[in-house]
Amino acid sequence: MNAGPMRAHLSRIMDVHFDPRWGAPYWLERAPQLGFDPRRHVACLDDLDRFGPFPTDVLATRPIEDFIPRRFHDRLPEFITTETGGATGPPKRTAFRRDEFEAAFVAPFLEAAARARFPRNVHWLYIGPSGPHVIGKAARACAVAMGSVDPFMVDFDPRWARRLPDDSLARERYLEHVLAQAGAVLRSQRIAVIFATPPVLRALGERLPPELREAVTGIHLGGMATDPEFQRRLGEEWFPNAVALSGYGNSLAGMCPQLKCGSDAPPEYYPYGNRLVLRVDVPEGATRGRVRFHRLDESAFLPNVVERDEAEPAVADAQTPGFQREGVRDPRPARDANVKTGLY
Repeated sequence: MNAGPMRAHLSRIMDVHFDPRWGAPYWLERAPQLGFDPRRHVACLDDLDRFGPFPTDVLATRPIEDFIPRRFHDRLPEFITTETGGATGPPKRTAFRRDEFEAAFVAPFLEAAARARFPRNVHWLYIGPSGPHVIGKAARACAVAMGSVDPFMVDFDPRWARRLPDDSLARERYLEHVLAQAGAVLRSQRIAVIFATPPVLRALGERLPPELREAVTGIHLGGMATDPEFQRRLGEEWFPNAVALSGYGNSLAGMCPQLKCGSDAPPEYYPYGNRLVLRVDVPEGATRGRVRFHRLDESAFLPNVVERDEAEPAVADAQTPGFQREGVRDPRPARDANVKTGLY
């Protein structure tokens, strides 16, 4: 990471959120209890440790305006709201200014897609939640940016699916409902790219006829972790003609894309630009640790957010233009995170 631009960006974020008149109401409320002046004493990323872990519960209970600096309150129509999936507790909410939404979710995908030679100017089918989760909004923006018509979409409610008991008839019927809609689109339209979660892709790979699977040349997957066996079957059996590109992130932070595709090694993900920083807190003697992120946007300053996932720290062999060299390898839910999964 180039220290100069990051320091300048960090200084700007401190100035915006802690401006006594125009700053974010939440941070102005907390400022007297911090014991330091962020505008004077935060000069590098290590200084963000002084804020301590961010209490994400406040994102579930307080208005989003509390986290947006007052200087932007007359521009709220420019903001895009997002909400977490609720897999670890009450959903948390935040907002992105439109340009920062593009920087958080669209620009990283476009850069990674270009490197992976992901197909352009073809039709997409997105199978997943359209809202309030960010993934549906990001899917539409990415598809259009890649030259697709507004993507065909099959909506599902992951919160409802998560309430259905594992291996239950209700869970199976819900999945069949989703698959039936997807199959109808795939049989009637020239779909070349599918964006879906791993459980849905697995079901499609096992049930679609060869001619539909072989017509797919791009797979974008997100929402849940995968394992090497899934990755092998995805590329060798289910969608043999497709470039598969995954992303790691969430509704609060943004998306970090996979930069190396087609490898048997665990996937690695790196932040794009300087608005998001990933850290892995590895206990002494261990190789994996809990993921923590700093979101450094003018629309929201969220330092030291402890993720539900654990991972290995990753350092790229060489600098990839636009991407940071520090990322995460093989992220998956931590054992103590109590994550409830389903289709998402």
